[in-house]
Amino acid sequence: MAVTAVSGIAAGCTVLCPAPTALARPMTAAPAPTALTAPPPLPAKDAANDGEDVRTVTDGDTLWSMAEEIYGSGAKWPDLYRASRDGIEKAARAHGFPSDDDGHRIFAGTAIHAPASPRAGAATPDRADPHVARFQRQVAQSGYVSQSGSEAVFDLNRRYCEGTLFSGMWPNPQSPYIVTNLPEVPGQTANTNPPVTWRLREDEAVVLIGTTPPPEAYFSFDLTMVRGSLHTGPVLWPAVGDPVNRGTVKTAGPTPFGQPFALVITGHERTRAEVHEMLAASGLGGAINDATVPSAMFRLGLGEDADQFLLGIRTAAPEPGFEKALDDYRAAPPLQILRVRPKGASADQTKPVYAPAPLPVPRLRTAGTGATELDLNPSLQELRQRIIDAHPGFEARDMVTERGFEQSYPGLQSNKVIDPPTPGIGALSNDADDPLSPSFSLPDGSFVVAYGTNHVATRQASYSSISLYADEEAAVSVTAKNHRDLRGTARDYLPDSPDADKLYAWTFSRAGDAGPTGPHVTELPSAGTDFCAQYGADRPVDMSRMQAVARAYMQPETLTHPALSSLLLDRLLVFTPKSKSE
Repeated sequence: MAVTAVSGIAAGCTVLCPAPTALARPMTAAPAPTALTAPPPLPAKDAANDGEDVRTVTDGDTLWSMAEEIYGSGAKWPDLYRASRDGIEKAARAHGFPSDDDGHRIFAGTAIHAPASPRAGAATPDRADPHVARFQRQVAQSGYVSQSGSEAVFDLNRRYCEGTLFSGMWPNPQSPYIVTNLPEVPGQTANTNPPVTWRLREDEAVVLIGTTPPPEAYFSFDLTMVRGSLHTGPVLWPAVGDPVNRGTVKTAGPTPFGQPFALVITGHERTRAEVHEMLAASGLGGAINDATVPSAMFRLGLGEDADQFLLGIRTAAPEPGFEKALDDYRAAPPLQILRVRPKGASADQTKPVYAPAPLPVPRLRTAGTGATELDLNPSLQELRQRIIDAHPGFEARDMVTERGFEQSYPGLQSNKVIDPPTPGIGALSNDADDPLSPSFSLPDGSFVVAYGTNHVATRQASYSSISLYADEEAAVSVTAKNHRDLRGTARDYLPDSPDADKLYAWTFSRAGDAGPTGPHVTELPSAGTDFCAQYGADRPVDMSRMQAVARAYMQPETLTHPALSSLLLDRLLVFTPKSKSE
């Protein structure tokens, strides 16, 4: 049977399934441009001005392509799914599937309802946000020059499959990264990964102005340094200090969510002070956040030996009722990025105008409160045994996650590059612990149960998840479940335990009807699936080799990563069928 990949690109998740003849082709976007560029904005279309439009899926349609046609942006496919959910679900069941898997299976003949979209033809951020226009006037009046960039989701799975990344590098499928794109300074040495990485002149600043994300468990604006080529690898990729996150962000409103703010990235003291004055005059005086690039650790400048930087925005686990708001935020980030620098008399803009005034290395937030999850170990061991006992026809093999990624500053000093399967420092946020499992074989007919502590329930994290990846070198994301999904799942095995709600157990299965079923089971694509087919590409991915990453972000009390020593490490039980003789 042919296998067709059906994927929800904007949602960052991937499901592949056997395709009946009536199944529409993969729900993917048009091919992305080559190199590491974000897809250009599509012209907005005036669809469904009076109420909603109704379309019928025909062979070859996808939710993404239909959203492109109706709204001018394929990233708005969730709007179509939410309005058409009942019909899509009914069609999936009629074709023998247990569900439409959150819109990742659509079939020819299904009616698709397209609600009127207020975002169609929406103004660009610099028109919509008066702070941007005011700031640009201040820049001109202060003797500075500026260049504008853009913000867009950067799909690492897609970029790997299309050959523009040497590896997917374990992306979080529940948190597609919004990445800054910046133009180069005239005359500078070309960036290695334009426009997603950029060099920073010694007296220059990068300024992000806009609105923070809607209510969610975690968001952050995370500055990293990238040394090397993302196309060919390997790369040295550490965080630059602590990110600005939902617990530390300064905004112009009473909450961290949906409020005006500014972020200033620079390594120069005078430039920072003057940019702060411009932002204050623009109405953002109490909403200025800083990210320091200390010259004691990083090589500023626009020449060949200068380091390059990348600003990524993580958004994860919207609060109930804010799912669409987060989809919209990712599809059209209400953010404007600018690089600003003092204007010199020379036409050569690569040379600093101001004398050196380096900023010191900022203090890092201190991890750990002394509280641990270790008292839960007896209950965790009981959970392990109950899981094994529940599957007598299968042989169980234990696996424990371990520290896979080095912390950024130790990794920077020891030059720990990311070169999958070697994890290096891998853009690991200072807000996160990301224990990694060894790679393991998961053939068809087998399944794996991930279990451990729900780090949010134990107050070790604000957001936690368990994710599965395929191929040790490709390291592309297949599926994930976060702390909200995992809540209460350990009661399947420990119904009467007082600790059950602090634990979790989730099954990822290739065993079909012969394996476990139920609401806490994710059906995986077969080991022979062509992963990259969903992107119209043929780059190989070994789907039989899997790996797990257990994320724990931002302890509420410390607003930084949990102390790794305080966590009970997440575990896996890999189940394969017993031989008939057994």
